[in-house]
Amino acid sequence: MMTNYPLKKCALLLLSLLTISVSGLLLGFHESNRNYERSLAHIRYLQSNLGGLHGQLVQMNEEAIRHEQQYARIDFLEYQNAVFQKKFPDFSKIVNITYNKSKIFGFHPNLIMAVMQVESGFNPLALSAVGAYGLMQVHYAVWKDELKIDKNRIFDIDYNIGLGLKILKQYYDLSGGDIRRALFLYNNGYRYQNTGYLAKVNDSLYNQDPETAKRIGVSQ
Repeated sequence: MMTNYPLKKCALLLLSLLTISVSGLLLGFHESNRNYERSLAHIRYLQSNLGGLHGQLVQMNEEAIRHEQQYARIDFLEYQNAVFQKKFPDFSKIVNITYNKSKIFGFHPNLIMAVMQVESGFNPLALSAVGAYGLMQVHYAVWKDELKIDKNRIFDIDYNIGLGLKILKQYYDLSGGDIRRALFLYNNGYRYQNTGYLAKVNDSLYNQDPETAKRIGVSQ
């Protein structure tokens, strides 16, 4: 009996150690399995979203290319404008003022450029036999009181274009938004019958853009 006791004790100890070892292995295997499942779930998540991420990256790249092209276009236009201003400073000034003031009065700049081409040939000092002055051929005698025209400034490019746009806008409103009627009144007033005026404006180089024609309703 005494000799068997140490053996039993040793066997129980070994069995306990074995149980602990097996439990540790099982726990380790369970934890590894959980980590594997987490990794697998993460991989599946990435796979399911990879297509969307790829599409976003492609879109971002395309937008970057478009922006780069736009910046290159803007750089070229700025350079072109700088050269244009040096070569034709007076005409460049007319274009810039016409663009800005036309937007204020609600007209397309191409229309106003066409009107100036027909009215004065872009001569800021143009003076007609009936007393029309400058680029927009403003009739001083007709509008001097209503617009409180400063005759000393009537040939000034900025001032003259502003006067012409005020007159055209007044006729446009009076015509109920009919630009053809407004242009006819601008050139003819209520006394003359220059039926070829609209045709000249329509045929102007500056009024040949189809999109512009659609917006202003003048060109055919």
